[in-house]
Amino acid sequence: MRDWLTSAESGWDKDSDVAPPALPADVVARTRSRYVEAYEKITGRTFA
Repeated sequence: MRDWLTSAESGWDKDSDVAPPALPADVVARTRSRYVEAYEKITGRTFA
């Protein structure tokens, strides 16, 4: 997520007073997937 926001693809300048753009669905899905994977590895349980 952070990498996308700071990339040229997002078009956002973090030093400006403009709010960051909405995240694309694929970025949200990949971020969610990584958090679920981390949860499952740490807890040994399946995320429901």
